[in-house]
Amino acid sequence: MRFKVNPRVLRAGSPIFKTILKGRDCPIVLSGHTASQFRTFLWAVYAQPLPSAKSFDVARLCSIAEVSFKYDFNSLKLWSMEGIKSLVESPNTILRTAASETFVRLIRLALLYRDPALSRTVQSKWLTRLHWHDLPAAPALVVADAHDLRHLLYHAYYVHLVDVAPRIDREQPIDDGDSPLSTVQNLHVFCGYHSLLAAWKQLQESAPSFTPDAACSSHSKCLIAWNARWALETARVNAAFVPVDVLRRLLFMEQRLEVDAVAADCMTAGCMRAALHAIATKRAEISDNLHHYFDL
Repeated sequence: MRFKVNPRVLRAGSPIFKTILKGRDCPIVLSGHTASQFRTFLWAVYAQPLPSAKSFDVARLCSIAEVSFKYDFNSLKLWSMEGIKSLVESPNTILRTAASETFVRLIRLALLYRDPALSRTVQSKWLTRLHWHDLPAAPALVVADAHDLRHLLYHAYYVHLVDVAPRIDREQPIDDGDSPLSTVQNLHVFCGYHSLLAAWKQLQESAPSFTPDAACSSHSKCLIAWNARWALETARVNAAFVPVDVLRRLLFMEQRLEVDAVAADCMTAGCMRAALHAIATKRAEISDNLHHYFDL
């Protein structure tokens, strides 16, 4: 595809174009981006004055930012990235409904432009969408592994495992043939499966320990009541979530036991608070150490 361009305008905005367009018949060979992306970039080059970037959709801004970076077109680099950050950081952020492909592009742009704040924001919103099971985890896992984004990687592994665990339970292939995960990545998924199953089995048999309240005069009664209610709720949680979803199981247990009238009647208030805190602590401990479960 050929584009009719104004060499003077391109040379004025970019030292790279000054080199490329030295002569009259020096073609621009597209590499690393599509003709459609370059067309969008050219529109922005010739737009005078540039409109507010906030009025553009994120896909067009990403195209302009990507091509502008390649050719070091500084004015458009600044304009497009300011627009992207405005859309991402808005109270009504586009990331609430964005597809996985948008998250991937934004992460790559944040890394390309060395913008850690943008990277953190995108990763945080992506993690939220993953744990809502609103997006597939595989794209996040692949991009996080490629760019060494460890926190995103660990949680993407976890959510992906929760999604595929029923297939593993039935001894079916871990995917239906179109998964982007490599053999090594799938091995890590299996490691997580067996490790988290073992972790839940241990929790099912024994509630997280807690320190007795200083005002408790009969802690043995508190323990009997707590262990009995724990056993009852673990039976209920087994029907609600897959066995490897230890994080949601613990959250469910904490929420149920927090309003458990029998536990409240049989335990001191201090021991009840300590027991609930022990569940939250165990959940945070597992969340912070997912890399151990997946052997990463």
